[in-house]
Amino acid sequence: MKSLLIITLSLVSVVALEAQNYNGNEEIYNCFTIIAGKGTTADGSVLMAHNEDDGGEQMLNMYVVPENVTKGRAKYIWGEFPGMEAADLFMNQYGVAIVSDQCISKEDKALLTDGGILYELRVTVAQKAKSAKEAVRIMGRLVEQYGYRTSGRSYMVADNNEGWIFSAVKGKHWVAARVPDNQVMIIPNNYVIDKINLADTVNFAGCSDIISYAEERGWYNPATDGEFSFRKAYSDQRNFYSPRNVIRHLSAIQYFTGKPYQNNPDKFEFTVTPSKKVTLQDMMTVLRSHGENTKFAMELKGEGGSHPNCICFKTTVLSAIFQLRGNMPTELGSVMWMTPYHPCVSAYIPWYLGMTAAPENFGRYNDPDMAITNHFSHAKEMRANNPDIIYWKYLDRFEKINSNYAGNIFEIRGKNADFQEKLFKEQSSFEKKAAKIANDKVKFGEMLNEQTSKLYKLYLK
Repeated sequence: MKSLLIITLSLVSVVALEAQNYNGNEEIYNCFTIIAGKGTTADGSVLMAHNEDDGGEQMLNMYVVPENVTKGRAKYIWGEFPGMEAADLFMNQYGVAIVSDQCISKEDKALLTDGGILYELRVTVAQKAKSAKEAVRIMGRLVEQYGYRTSGRSYMVADNNEGWIFSAVKGKHWVAARVPDNQVMIIPNNYVIDKINLADTVNFAGCSDIISYAEERGWYNPATDGEFSFRKAYSDQRNFYSPRNVIRHLSAIQYFTGKPYQNNPDKFEFTVTPSKKVTLQDMMTVLRSHGENTKFAMELKGEGGSHPNCICFKTTVLSAIFQLRGNMPTELGSVMWMTPYHPCVSAYIPWYLGMTAAPENFGRYNDPDMAITNHFSHAKEMRANNPDIIYWKYLDRFEKINSNYAGNIFEIRGKNADFQEKLFKEQSSFEKKAAKIANDKVKFGEMLNEQTSKLYKLYLK
């Protein structure tokens, strides 16, 4: 990998980043997310797609956490990684889904109260938020009250009407932007919110001093910088221009627009207009991407014919797409299509919001409340302590494929495509049958539970 990725860092400086350093520090390049507004999608849904990337031993657990009125807790489907503070994903009974991507900021003088806040942000959204916009308000209040504990992160939240991105900076600064209905937003592990207008409360939100604080710190000078750009003012420059972030963003933006882009993140728009209506299949294609539509594809291949890296990375531990449809009852219209581990070798299976229990062996506890209580406990030697979890079947399956990835992948892709197409064709008829018994919550939930459980058994047999 000797070629160079040339990126313009400023009007007067150019930095050459070696493609061989593409992997960089994997701990700060975790996750990838896309939000497609309802005006861009083939079925009128809001689509939010996410790859979760985390190093070390991870174990995906899935739970359906019941509503608890006494505790003020909504029901939610929970994708849990035990011991992790910034990896879990949620979809609650109102169809509000939340995921996150780490983003490194410049902040080095953070103000925190009572140690700050991190994991509680996403959990509170899952328990309380009745819309994506309310989720933004909840997170904003918490960040301003306690301060965000790590360098920075962007939270993507969506419901069946709209999607938002909420960007937290270490300390008590934050900003949020709505994804326009006719646009697609793409985010790797750097801030992407650009120009903001806090007076436009329909499309933006943020702390009152987001601009003045940047001026105070010398990150923004109105006289020389022109209109304020959040990503320019607050991003750590090494992070913003890292080849890993740039190449992933480039691959996705070219896929959706159908246009060639310079490999310069300064030129990447906050949102783009897709060249055609966006489908579930499109989201799956992008989350599985190894940069095939960029000139860097050959350089990103794994050593010895093993798994290549790009959006689907060697540390990808979960891939999910939230299909949030407003023309159907929420419990049936809100679906999380999910696959554990690497999406490039697996099919996505639907989890309907109306489910009342996860399939057997998807969690280390039978009681979701036990999982909540012990989220940060017993999170070491997880395979040895929880050998029957379904996640290990996906891991072992991948390792077998990866023993000769180049030789196995085409057959695997074909089998997955056939299985996926079958699910797409059957989705409408299944949902019509389910809708007929939707008033009987017990039978309805059991039908949805059985469908997801059946599909995993069929896929993994």
